[in-house]
Amino acid sequence: MNATPAASQDLLITPHVTQDDLIIHAHRGASDRLVLCFTGIGVEPDQVPGIEFARTATANGRDNVLFIIDPKRTWLNGSELIEQIVEHVSLFAREVDAQEIVTLGHSMGGYSALLIAKFLPIKSAVGLAPQFSVHPEVADDDPRWRDYRDRIADHRIRDLSDYLTEETTYHVFHGSHGRERPQRDRFPKFPSLYHMIMPKTVHNVPQRMKRFGIMDQIIQLSFDNRVKQVRLLMAEKMGAVRRDMNKYPALAPSSEVSS
Repeated sequence: MNATPAASQDLLITPHVTQDDLIIHAHRGASDRLVLCFTGIGVEPDQVPGIEFARTATANGRDNVLFIIDPKRTWLNGSELIEQIVEHVSLFAREVDAQEIVTLGHSMGGYSALLIAKFLPIKSAVGLAPQFSVHPEVADDDPRWRDYRDRIADHRIRDLSDYLTEETTYHVFHGSHGRERPQRDRFPKFPSLYHMIMPKTVHNVPQRMKRFGIMDQIIQLSFDNRVKQVRLLMAEKMGAVRRDMNKYPALAPSSEVSS
């Protein structure tokens, strides 16, 4: 198979699955870790989203990675899409003798990184500005991405609350800006979910982490579930805080939110 263009030219990333409803690229590293890196909606609506976080996800080539793309932008609502991903990941994990699986993604990719932990043995899941729901009965007060959301034929997934599992540690990062509220503030308290809020940040969580020079370090610390170190580093470099339910209270479903 021919290598596909990647963010880092010296990384060998090859096509692994190519279907209308699922695209996967693979990088084989030398470690026993497998990273599932889910892509967001991309920039151009008429183009298939590309690979994201190539160097970060592979840890400069060390770790095995599957770059998973939902080309129809269904937020994993596509028919049999989750089942296909689980099958491909399980086979690849055996091929590379993975001893642990972790996930990463931004926005739609972050949502998928959190959700898939219900179906696979995920050690840690990292969501950068993830959605909590795109279901019209839950998050209709969030106008973003509505063109894509309206194209989802069957909203099989209502929200993430039914898909969180205590076997996985979740690392969720959101901006403090009000535009993030419809998604950010719907995340519930959960024993293994750690939710950091970044000041002066909207949906551009990875860009802000990069600007402060801590993105790769934060991702790796999160993969290792070093929660305290993540909190201290983000507080020191960015003034970020762990979510306080008094300041960022949980929202009711949109039908119950007063106007």
